[in-house]
Amino acid sequence: MAQGGGLLEHAQHPSEAQHHAVPVQFSQVRHCRTPWFNGWGFNLPRGQSLLDKWNLIPEGIDILMTHGPPLGFRDWVPKELQRVGCVELLNTVQRRVRPKLHVFGGIHEGYGIMTDGYTTYINASTCTVSFQPTNPPIIFDLPNPQGS
Repeated sequence: MAQGGGLLEHAQHPSEAQHHAVPVQFSQVRHCRTPWFNGWGFNLPRGQSLLDKWNLIPEGIDILMTHGPPLGFRDWVPKELQRVGCVELLNTVQRRVRPKLHVFGGIHEGYGIMTDGYTTYINASTCTVSFQPTNPPIIFDLPNPQGS
């Protein structure tokens, strides 16, 4: 990995990095970002097509950043009276990847923090459901590994 480890440093073409789960290490913290989502940009239907993208997320990461939430975590849409998170993403996060933090923001109504006892889920949407950028930032501390 190149020094500084940014999302686009590893791609031959800028759009290439947007289509893959890209692991990056900063100090001793490993994180991975992926843009895939159901229903908007980087659309794929739920099911095997989207699961194939989630399967590219590596194990052993500390922070996972996705566009949308897993099913049941900060994904309630009152107007539709339903949860809209992705069950395939939930299974990927809880059964295989198990990051310490999962950060997303695609469901503006779900702004806030939850935990399942192992992973902390942060819906850090900047905008409200009416696309007003008024949600305050969510700030969290990462442990400072010894020797860094």
